[in-house]
Amino acid sequence: MYPFPVFLFLTILCLLGSTADAIGVNWGTMSSHPLPPPKVVELLKSNEVSKVKLFDADPLVLQALSGSNIVVTLGIPNSMLKTLNSSRKAAESWVHDNVTRYFSHGGAGVRIEYVAVGDEPFLQSYGDQFHPFVIGAAMNIQAALTKANLGGEVKVVVPCSFDTFVSESGRPSKGHFRTDLNKTMIELLTFLSKHHSPLFVTISPFISFQQNKNISLDFSLFKENARHHNDSHRTYKNSFDLSYDTLVSALSKIGFPEIDIVVARIGWPTDGAANATSSIAETFMKGLIDHLHSKTGTPLRRRNPPIETFMFSLLDEDHRSITSGNFERHWGVFTFDGQAKYHFNFSQGTKNLVNAQFVEYLAPKWCVVNNNKDLSNASASALEACSTSDCTALSPGGSCSNISWPSNISYAFNSYYQQNDQRADSCDFGGLGLITTVDPSVDTCRFFVELQTSHSTSAHEAYIFLRIILLLACLFSCLLGFTW
Repeated sequence: MYPFPVFLFLTILCLLGSTADAIGVNWGTMSSHPLPPPKVVELLKSNEVSKVKLFDADPLVLQALSGSNIVVTLGIPNSMLKTLNSSRKAAESWVHDNVTRYFSHGGAGVRIEYVAVGDEPFLQSYGDQFHPFVIGAAMNIQAALTKANLGGEVKVVVPCSFDTFVSESGRPSKGHFRTDLNKTMIELLTFLSKHHSPLFVTISPFISFQQNKNISLDFSLFKENARHHNDSHRTYKNSFDLSYDTLVSALSKIGFPEIDIVVARIGWPTDGAANATSSIAETFMKGLIDHLHSKTGTPLRRRNPPIETFMFSLLDEDHRSITSGNFERHWGVFTFDGQAKYHFNFSQGTKNLVNAQFVEYLAPKWCVVNNNKDLSNASASALEACSTSDCTALSPGGSCSNISWPSNISYAFNSYYQQNDQRADSCDFGGLGLITTVDPSVDTCRFFVELQTSHSTSAHEAYIFLRIILLLACLFSCLLGFTW
């Protein structure tokens, strides 16, 4: 769906001169109907993506990556940190099942470069839920890798969130780690330095722009006409450098001024909020790519850019948490079905970004509101539908925020209908729903058709099977009653 030529990832991957492998992408799988892993690996390979960062160790994903020659950062979910902190045996078991089993020793297998312990476990909104267990978990995973003779092959890292470091004044020179994390960060950086591992960290110009009235959109998008920010004798021309040097200052204050930095997440969402659009995301990505390609570094680290940068994200994910905002489900450079969202021209490289090929969808059917019914309670039904499906495009500033009533009701109904594999009963809504084969999409508001997955097929078949069993049971009961 929506095939069109775009120019993006080849240029991303040709950044930093000879270090083309220094650019990768995050591949998340928090989707109700994920694109099949082999199809995603095809997408990565066809766009010559050489590095990918995962958030867990899904066996199907690792099997698909086996033999691909793509370098992998393997993730450990936050939910496992407490166990891995308290049990070295659990760490050894995890390493055996997810690293040793798949690791490539120069042949077939998965080229695992890093194990990322936790997914931004220091995020301030988590409080103390995870961070007390991070260092112990990291040390146990390191010990398990060493025991498996992989200590020199795979490095252990901890992805740090954008709010791990702060500057109340907004000046990079005043940057420091959060007070509640200071001791933990010293322990983490000591551990990383000992094992020659880099610091993984998120830089988020979009969230900085949202939260800081002194950060302009032009400053976030690397625009040349943006008002500069001055910090003593240093001049900052964009939000990326401002955040990066805030981190560098924080590192220097606790004695780690030279540690290597990997930008583990950076991107710009395309929906779910004001200024989250494909055109703005395109401008941001082009500016970021040009800046990284220039290898100028930042005022505090001149000619010393991050050793690796992972774009966030490869695909949209409709099951991502929206605690931080509805835009969280729209970070993908590609839509959920592997179709590129935007294009732009680069000074180097003109090869088109390749969309996912031969994607399998459910039938071309949609659920819309039946205008011939009494719609006085339709809004309540739509809210209920949105409580368990993805309606983030209807958010203020979203791609569907401008459609009027009752089209917005139809969008909610269809979202629920698609998430439930187009089951007829999922378009009921007390008789208010109507299944149609006419695409109700309007302008930029796309009424999507969900992907065909093994999950959707098996669920539908199980549902049909259950209905048949119930009908047979009812018939049998009736026959017995008639006999008696």
